[in-house]
Amino acid sequence: MHAPEWTDRFDGRRIEDTQGGAQVLERIFSWFRRPTAEFEIETTGGSSRPGGTVDIKVTIRSKKALKIESGQVELTCTEQWWQKGPPPDSGQGRLETHSALKQPLVQSFIADTEIAGSESVVRYARFQIPKEAPPTVHGSIAQVSWAVTGRLETESANSVTKSKEITVLTPPVVNPGRSAADLTEEATFAGCILAMVLVNDVVGAGGYLEGELRARMNVTDQAKNIRMELHSSEKAGDRDDESVWERVTLESDVQLTSERPYVWAFSLPVPTRALPTVQNGHTTVSWRLKAAVDTDTQPEAYHLEREVQIFTSI
Repeated sequence: MHAPEWTDRFDGRRIEDTQGGAQVLERIFSWFRRPTAEFEIETTGGSSRPGGTVDIKVTIRSKKALKIESGQVELTCTEQWWQKGPPPDSGQGRLETHSALKQPLVQSFIADTEIAGSESVVRYARFQIPKEAPPTVHGSIAQVSWAVTGRLETESANSVTKSKEITVLTPPVVNPGRSAADLTEEATFAGCILAMVLVNDVVGAGGYLEGELRARMNVTDQAKNIRMELHSSEKAGDRDDESVWERVTLESDVQLTSERPYVWAFSLPVPTRALPTVQNGHTTVSWRLKAAVDTDTQPEAYHLEREVQIFTSI
């Protein structure tokens, strides 16, 4: 029987085998470290508006018997904005992310509880949304996000974390007893007087901005296009953005004279995905309803604007 030969030659295959074995062991150890409990977070009711409540249902499922040390849920509101540095900083700025809440909103839903294998345990929690809190905003630059985040700690020092985004709406704004004058915007030009008379200047996303556009001409002019537009303006710290969401043509290629007044009724749809009017922290979202009359003789359109409010609803 021959003794094994020793060699100083480098055997790369042995190194690869060793590395492969380490990877297999790591997978085995990671399997043992996997959490043995899972849980789900559901919102079951309440009024998701500032001042309202969010009702939460937590369902815990275990593959085997274990002891849960603690479980907590937190309601978070995160605001993002852009902040530019001191000169000569001329770039886009730095993205800042901070909580929009004055204090953390945390509740415990379970503690020191043993769960049998294949057993489901259900717990409930309720949060009140602060009255001064901002609604959910997912714009081109303005971002305000709400979420419910849960964390489960077991006796074996394993932890499980789940997060569920929720939508916080805005309460409808009610302005009772407003007169037609309160809902009228007027602009005077050399060639005409333009007026916008609204049914309401506060509307929910998915609704309609309705009213009349009125014109009284001082001269005869050919109108190429008469239209209504809905504009949004976003501001997040040191960055801002403007967009045109809707445009409706009321009439085109028509001669306007001073012999009579003109009235065009309009109904402008507000998109269901429209952002709510917001003024909170570093985030501002505002809306403007614009009327424009393009003519052959005027280099710029006759136009006027009116600020409107949009709230989000279910």
